[in-house]
Amino acid sequence: MTVSMDGLRNHLLSSYNSLTSKLNRNIRDKESDPTIVISAESIENEMEGLRNCIVTLAYMFDNREGGFKELKDPHFENFNPQPDEDGEE
Repeated sequence: MTVSMDGLRNHLLSSYNSLTSKLNRNIRDKESDPTIVISAESIENEMEGLRNCIVTLAYMFDNREGGFKELKDPHFENFNPQPDEDGEE
């Protein structure tokens, strides 16, 4: 079976470009000590989009000759995790 990766690639590109644009617009003191000042909430959608695409790629496989296997037990860090009611992330 042949599967199109266009949707995944377009989503990755869109999330990356949006995140990069937001980060570039928030660089402060570009000359001496470039620092990015931005709220975590303002980039959560892009981070989640990138994470979802990476999770999809991690679990993909291709059983054809020369193909690839899915990653074994991958770990996916959460961006800006919020503690639940018990105080745990």
